[in-house]
Amino acid sequence: MSKKKKIGWFGWTVISTILVIIIGAFIFFFQLFDLNVQSVIGGEGDGEAQSKKEVSEEKVQEIEEIQNTVGKEHKEIGEYISEAHAFYNNTTGYGGISNLDWDKQVSKAEEVSKFIAQQSESVKNKTLKADLNDIKKLAKSVIDQQKTEDVRQLHRHFHDLDIALNSYNGYDKIWNVTKTLEAKN
Repeated sequence: MSKKKKIGWFGWTVISTILVIIIGAFIFFFQLFDLNVQSVIGGEGDGEAQSKKEVSEEKVQEIEEIQNTVGKEHKEIGEYISEAHAFYNNTTGYGGISNLDWDKQVSKAEEVSKFIAQQSESVKNKTLKADLNDIKKLAKSVIDQQKTEDVRQLHRHFHDLDIALNSYNGYDKIWNVTKTLEAKN
């Protein structure tokens, strides 16, 4: 007779414990950095983003045209968009979205609402005006409800508008959340 080695109850306990630790570590990591599995393995994640690699030459030309028309007509708004985008990059980027300072977020949302209210009359472009109204609604929601998803959407709106108005090229995604910069495949 041949002897077969059995793992036994101790071996199964060790294997089970190691698996539980590994699974727990993955869950902890994804929760800590507010990630999802699709975004890590190369999927589109929780938004309909279009990566820079996927942006066609036609889309690049469209962005440049928007920058040369809408962007030049609304320089002051473009500058504010850039400043607000930098704020959201600093406060929500690199996992910051999972640990927001709500006092800063509410204060910024109040500032955004006030700025848009002051500038809305001077905006001639209908799509930019619609985007600013969407941002104003999101800012009001941040003030009233303090939802993380509203801050995320505000950041995405400022990101896309910064690309559209300011020659912002430090991007790897277009989130497709604005009417001014509707990304087409």
